Amino acid sequence: MLDVTDKELIRRLHRRQGWSERRIAQELGIARQTVHKYLQEGSDPPRYRLAQPRRKPVLDPVLPLLAQWLDDDEQQPPKQRRTAHRMWRQRQEEHGFQGGDPTIRYAVRQLKATRQPVFIPLAFAPGERAEVDWGTAQVVLGGKIATVHLFCARLRYSGMPFVMAFPHEQQEAFFAGHRWAFDFWGGVPQTVVYDNLATAVRRVLTGHAREEQDAFVSLRMHYCYEAIFCNPASGHEKGAVENLVGTMRRRYLAPMPEVRDLDELNAHLLASCRREGAAARPGGASVAARWGEEQAALYPLPPQPFDCSRRVAVKATRTAEVTFATNRYSVPAAYAHRPLTLKADVTTIRIYKEGALVAAHPRCYGQHQRVSDWRHYVPARARKPGAVPFAAALKHGDLPPSFEQFRQGLCAHLPDGNRAFVQILELALAQPLALVTQAVERALACRAFQVEAVTQLVEQALAPAPVPLPLDPARHPALAVAALTLPPVSLAAYDRLQAGGAA
Repeated sequence: MLDVTDKELIRRLHRRQGWSERRIAQELGIARQTVHKYLQEGSDPPRYRLAQPRRKPVLDPVLPLLAQWLDDDEQQPPKQRRTAHRMWRQRQEEHGFQGGDPTIRYAVRQLKATRQPVFIPLAFAPGERAEVDWGTAQVVLGGKIATVHLFCARLRYSGMPFVMAFPHEQQEAFFAGHRWAFDFWGGVPQTVVYDNLATAVRRVLTGHAREEQDAFVSLRMHYCYEAIFCNPASGHEKGAVENLVGTMRRRYLAPMPEVRDLDELNAHLLASCRREGAAARPGGASVAARWGEEQAALYPLPPQPFDCSRRVAVKATRTAEVTFATNRYSVPAAYAHRPLTLKADVTTIRIYKEGALVAAHPRCYGQHQRVSDWRHYVPARARKPGAVPFAAALKHGDLPPSFEQFRQGLCAHLPDGNRAFVQILELALAQPLALVTQAVERALACRAFQVEAVTQLVEQALAPAPVPLPLDPARHPALAVAALTLPPVSLAAYDRLQAGGAA
């Protein structure tokens, strides 16, 4: 085989000296076909080329079976697929394979190389598509390490991100994330891409078709956009938002931020999204600049925001409580034993009767907790005053400690102090709680353990201060300035003091 120098000499003789292929072959003592081949080839160094692949007598018979096993493993869970070593062992045990482990490893590596997926670069028009996904991160929340759930969304044309933290990934948080993302972007994209989330998908059908949850359909209809769902286990189909989850954790949540509550954390995340928007993209324009172009192509926001709460039909118990997510929330005693509607959003529980709001509570994320409002039980306590000292709503409610101290004073001075204390609670329902609290504390300081004392103090605080009227000289002539005569003042006594005499 000729080396690179010989090949260069052949080309030089032919192209510079004008020798024919025949003469070059005669002078150099090589075949004319070889000269012709080197003149026709490119500039790469000459290499040996196999006319046909070499036979592999040990490996060739097992290649079809290895390929079949790789196909079968595609249907298995990713962590329970056969390794190359396991295939070698199985081939040995079941088929008497005589080759070594490296032989099978080489074959499996070659077969997998031919199966690597090929991805197609995508381009989207302004406002055409957005992608949504969930992620998690750890933060120091209120002095304790907590895991928060990040609702992540990104517009595909501009790349403008939106990230918001929630305590969970339930339906109400999922819907609230959409509402705030659309408000932040200033419009709604034509399509949004999702995983097969249980909050959106009831059943996976063929291809990209899905049977959607009714509440999710209501969200889509409200904002008038189309949902596209990825194939199962195909997160790369929404790679832009998949990358956003990791980006936010690495750039803006490392090290763990220390925040008082989720509101402070979300303010930090929103500022981080704006910082991402200021970054330049390949091609020169920043994300914010492309976002400005994209906003004109987004669908306008509807006149009214979407109600993100989750609706649940409940029935109040005999203790005037309804249960949601293992926790019990009080309602006014008049609604005990009656069917009601509960609406739960991320922060608040609201309870309705035929569209009218009857109770509202902060949402509790503990387990088997009781959230009560003492106001709901005042009418019932009037009929059962003996239960007042043990009422959970009074012990764990928002009444100041001075009320319990005053109740104990009433019981010590009156034969039916608990019934009298119910009158104080009724007064707190009718008047501002802060005003009644001041009256109770004043009566407590004076040891005036009477309902009338507290009532009088409240009335005094509510009564307007008297305004003194100016005197009319026509009605009181004796007080006129001209009628007033003052006796002359004698300074003789002062003079005697100065002289040292007695006054």
